[in-house]
Amino acid sequence: MTENRTVFRANLVQKQGQKAGLTYSTAPQVSWALNRLYPFLIIFDGLLSNLMWCCDDICLPFIYLVLLILVVNLGGDFEMYSNVINALAVSWLGLMSLVFMVLSCLYYISSVVRELKQEEPPTLDDIVVIMENVHYKLERMREDVARISKLRRRDLASFFVILVPFNWLISTYMVSARSYVRFLVVGGLIFHSSWCQCTLRLIWRSLLVRQLSFFLVKRQRRSLPKDSTSTHYAILEDALEVAVPKELALLSDFKHAMKFKQCVCDAISNGCEHLRGDPNYEWVKVLVVEYRISENQRKWPLDGWTHNTLVYERTKFSTERDGDWFKSLSPWEFQESLGPDWVWIDDGWRPHGWNYCDTEWNPKGSTDSLDCYTRTRIWVRGAFRTLSEL
Repeated sequence: MTENRTVFRANLVQKQGQKAGLTYSTAPQVSWALNRLYPFLIIFDGLLSNLMWCCDDICLPFIYLVLLILVVNLGGDFEMYSNVINALAVSWLGLMSLVFMVLSCLYYISSVVRELKQEEPPTLDDIVVIMENVHYKLERMREDVARISKLRRRDLASFFVILVPFNWLISTYMVSARSYVRFLVVGGLIFHSSWCQCTLRLIWRSLLVRQLSFFLVKRQRRSLPKDSTSTHYAILEDALEVAVPKELALLSDFKHAMKFKQCVCDAISNGCEHLRGDPNYEWVKVLVVEYRISENQRKWPLDGWTHNTLVYERTKFSTERDGDWFKSLSPWEFQESLGPDWVWIDDGWRPHGWNYCDTEWNPKGSTDSLDCYTRTRIWVRGAFRTLSEL
């Protein structure tokens, strides 16, 4: 009587079944290319799972972390050890760790390839699912480093100018090169783990940490130009031709401005080409703009929505230009400081709806939610001024 022997292997490939609609809607060439790409997707997905500490065996990333630390110790200087036995032991552990990691990677790759050959070919749904997993993990990793990727080139250059000398001092006088490499390896392997990201978010809640980050990255803020009012408006018509009755010149300044305002409004809405050639009208060019001032608020646990923002971020009222935010007067204070050559088109300031954002002022939508900590709305008002007579 022969004994039945069962070989147990790790199930590294998950099957999802097949939807008929996906088969008929996909070209054969695309299906063939995705089928050839499937093994690489599984291997890459396993690598991302270990980097994010979200694989089935949670101990596996920790084992790889310890092995990499031992491999880094392999290139150490023998003079730093007290005796030859310690040096040989560290070298042997580093060499064995390197061999074990290489064999582990080869075993994983060969197991995936063998399992794919033994089982049925993957369906399109299997391939789509693994592609979605890879995309999701890459997106999460991108979000983890999004703070650096959002920096402008000028800010990034100033950041590295400060960081490089500090980095050189640490690696030269404070710690050895091997210890520094070990720190980078450990930091890189645990950075994308959920518990490390939670710890960094808790640290980021410290006002001191945020002020230090603001000083290092945004310390070279662009100053306001001399004509600071130019940062407040958006040009609607750079040279609008307006037909003005000649008798307007006989009116007082106030009445002239009110009549001229009506002419400009008619030119904006209906145009004045039908009055071209009429000897009773003069033609002038006007600059039509829309002044925009943003109102900003932050949500606090006890006070709710208030204008008390953090010291390094947007003020109560601000204006935006070329990606930079500048402190501004309130709309009603600003209108008193405007030059006499400007004439208001609108009778008052018109507020837009609130745009709710996260703690970094990234828009989330027009409704409040649990992940919204800031909000902003824009106050607008049209105005014009005469450029020259035609």
